[in-house]
Amino acid sequence: MTFRLLSCDGGGIRGYISSTLIKNLDTATNGKLLANVNGYAGTSTGGLISIALGAGVSIDTLVDIYTNDAAEIFTKNTWFSAENSEQAQLRAELGEQAELAGPGFFECEYTSAGLHKLMSKYLGQKTFGDVSGRMIAVNSAQLENTADTPARWSPATLNNMKVGADYSGTSLVDAALATSAAPTYFPPHQIGSSGYFADGGTFANNPVLNGVEVALSSGMAGSLADIQVISIGTGLSPVGISSAAVGNPLDWGATTWLWPKASSKGVPALALLNLTMSLSAENAGGVTERLLGGNLVRVNPVLAAPVPLDGYSKQDYQHMDDAIKAAMAGPEWQKAINLINGW
Repeated sequence: MTFRLLSCDGGGIRGYISSTLIKNLDTATNGKLLANVNGYAGTSTGGLISIALGAGVSIDTLVDIYTNDAAEIFTKNTWFSAENSEQAQLRAELGEQAELAGPGFFECEYTSAGLHKLMSKYLGQKTFGDVSGRMIAVNSAQLENTADTPARWSPATLNNMKVGADYSGTSLVDAALATSAAPTYFPPHQIGSSGYFADGGTFANNPVLNGVEVALSSGMAGSLADIQVISIGTGLSPVGISSAAVGNPLDWGATTWLWPKASSKGVPALALLNLTMSLSAENAGGVTERLLGGNLVRVNPVLAAPVPLDGYSKQDYQHMDDAIKAAMAGPEWQKAINLINGW
């Protein structure tokens, strides 16, 4: 029996690209995409999309959230703990450099209050146990898994199929905040006695392999041959680090890899975080595509210019709209339509 998976990458505000592509694919196939999907897999912003769709939120609502509610999602953090003596000492040592580092260096740049309010509005008190019939699987990094001996951080795929652990009592709002708690952007999110969680993009920004695993382990898919996947990216950023930008490799410590602002030499902001998220997505996608062959179609356009995870200026939206148009004109778009029409 065929298992149809919709997989959604992480990428912050670029969930606007994902949600719009899903809406347009659904329209182009006369509603066959969302009517026939058996499961959703997501990471970070893709986790928000997957949880919401699995819980019955319309794709039109999701597009509207990304279009109109970005300012609420990215609620500025004005908190500073004077009690953190290590941070206070570092501030003093850096002097003017502390100001140059910008937001996200000493404290997370945003609170999760706005996102919590939005998710609560649409998801209410629903838990994973309240969702049946369709699989939901979203990635998050558990900062301490006390079920392990010794306790340690570990990858977690929160799901409603009791695969890996029983998350039936976990609220969908908690799962949404956990999967999207991007380091330096949003605070780690606590889920009851399970402790704190951070963004799943730290290990699998493209969640497709995790979605396939949950489908197989739960018995919803009998074998790899039963699985068909529509994989939606948030746009490939035209970002790299040239030899000239590297300069002297011995200079590459934490202040280069993790500096919150792009350098004048061409090193992107938060280079390590963005490198990890981008390449983990490409790796997972490539491996799964080779495993599934023609049963996986990936739609992930190249952006003409980088759009930050928290970029929602008029120009950022124009870049995202251009990427959406490029995707819909590309060969993978028609392949996706053909696959869905076979459902």
